[in-house]
Amino acid sequence: MNKRIQLLVLLTLAIFSWGCSSDKKEGENAQNSVVMKGTVKNSEGKSLYLHLMLVDTTGVGGVEYDGLSNSTVTDGAFSLQYQPDNAEPQFYRIGFGGQNTITTIARRGEQLTFTFNNADTLCRNYKVKGGEDAQLMWELDQRLSRFIDSAEHLTLWYEYTDDDSSHMLINNAYTLIKGHHRDYLTHFITTHPASLATITAFYQKYQMGTFFDEAEDLDFLEKIYENLKKKHPHNRNVIWLSKRIDFIHKNIDNQNNKESNS
Repeated sequence: MNKRIQLLVLLTLAIFSWGCSSDKKEGENAQNSVVMKGTVKNSEGKSLYLHLMLVDTTGVGGVEYDGLSNSTVTDGAFSLQYQPDNAEPQFYRIGFGGQNTITTIARRGEQLTFTFNNADTLCRNYKVKGGEDAQLMWELDQRLSRFIDSAEHLTLWYEYTDDDSSHMLINNAYTLIKGHHRDYLTHFITTHPASLATITAFYQKYQMGTFFDEAEDLDFLEKIYENLKKKHPHNRNVIWLSKRIDFIHKNIDNQNNKESNS
């Protein structure tokens, strides 16, 4: 009987010991991982993908996307997890593929919770809770969507009328709203100087163009870099920005040399 009691006690201790070690391991994994979870409407059974955005640190090449994880939407919910090799904030892309994606920022130990209200247009209809940088990226998405909606209404109005004076008014209105959005982006960048979201704000674009020009606004871009370098000197994206600025300077110098020799 005593042996049976001893065996039962040992088994009980073993079970509790395993349970505690398992919980600790899950906690450590959460601390060392980026977790993105949430809900998506009207997407049951579809696969949602998580990619890490990898910039070419020479400053010349484009962006590559490293597939990290995927999750099948079940009962309207999804969960994605990735364990980065450093604590630096990074750009991530979540989506169903193609253009139906969003770009966000996260760092090791963060858990982001998304609510996507429309599976067909993720970036226009979502909310996010969690990291501060993710909230800033959400703000940029929402403000860009508002600008695009206004620009599309003006385009429809322009195509509807053949009157030259109306066209002039529409062009003036477009210039005005584009200027307002540029002012918003400038304020955003100066208000959040330590966030990688300032890179996204500077390079934000839409179908008809961009709001900043690398060459014409180079001084502003250099200020963005200097601010980011203070907080993230070893971040891959900040290193890319440094190399990109060098590349822009070389292009400007080459252009000036061509013009002086012609």
